[in-house]
Amino acid sequence: MASRIASALLFALTLAAQTDPYTDRAREVADRLIQTPVESIAYNWGEGVQMMGLAKFHERVRDPRYTDFLEAWADHHLKKDATELLGVNRGVLGERTGYCGHWAPSAAIYLLHDLRPKPAYQAIARRTVQFIANEMERSPDGGLGHWQGSHQLWVDTLFMACPLLTHYGTKHKQPEHVRDAAKQIMVYARHLQDQKTGLFYHMADWQTGDRTEVPWARGNGWVLMSIADVLEVLEPMHPDYEPLLHIAEKMLAGLKQTQDAQGLWHTLLDDPTSYAETSATAMVVYGTLKLVRHQAIPARHAAMAHSAWKGINEGYVKEGRLLGVSAGTSPKDRAFYRNVRLGSETWGTGAYLLAASETARLR
Repeated sequence: MASRIASALLFALTLAAQTDPYTDRAREVADRLIQTPVESIAYNWGEGVQMMGLAKFHERVRDPRYTDFLEAWADHHLKKDATELLGVNRGVLGERTGYCGHWAPSAAIYLLHDLRPKPAYQAIARRTVQFIANEMERSPDGGLGHWQGSHQLWVDTLFMACPLLTHYGTKHKQPEHVRDAAKQIMVYARHLQDQKTGLFYHMADWQTGDRTEVPWARGNGWVLMSIADVLEVLEPMHPDYEPLLHIAEKMLAGLKQTQDAQGLWHTLLDDPTSYAETSATAMVVYGTLKLVRHQAIPARHAAMAHSAWKGINEGYVKEGRLLGVSAGTSPKDRAFYRNVRLGSETWGTGAYLLAASETARLR
């Protein structure tokens, strides 16, 4: 027992020595974001991830301006009916009825509910969870489709669903939602995780049996962040803990092998001639450091994340904007991924702020 206490104390002291030299840059990114008119920020997946990042960054720095901005954005959108916001009965984006991209904003609003509770915030979270649990199309083994009638598992879907299911299920003492989040990761891993490299492919179609054949960087980021958010609330003796940790450990081994000299990952993880992609890199930072903070994985993995964080900040953060983010990416062939345009995107800002929320929490 004494040795375990001593080990825990050493772990805590080691992490306490770590600081984040890029906090000011992260503040610049958050400050630039809150200058955006809230009515111009849509209720969609990229914007939802962006607002999740701002909410998490606020937890670290406690700046009320960020909460004010989140509240103004949420209140602007919640003037609409939940059915319209979620696209339950009609296609909001083309024909994508029930598109999972509209779950991420609900997850952001539920984080806001922790800070400034309102019945409307809880209501949209509850309606979204009910839709995911009871109405969304699923594969024969229970995997959530990307939209109604897609018949496809896209790794993006995991981060649209898992944070909200986990947060809501934990707060309301409804463990079935937490277990559903864990189940999604395990189902997706069966279909999409390469057993040799540990890395994930982008999409599998459960009707045709088709599957994409390249490990897309941001897709692996979605998975790792989802695992971290679920393991955060599970006890090590929970039956889903070890299976999820095993998936993460295999992923981390593959990610370690594909990180470049500047600390970044490339949009095709197995192709170093494809461009470096910053949103994926930030996602790996968040997922890795969160797993280390909760002692799910050894502290040595933090070195990989800190190298990535340095690489992002030294090369890609300019005037409060994260550059080097690939545009929206559909599952296609290798050439398609290589040619997706780069720029500054809402989901990149969100991933960056999520990463920033973890870089100093280890203290």
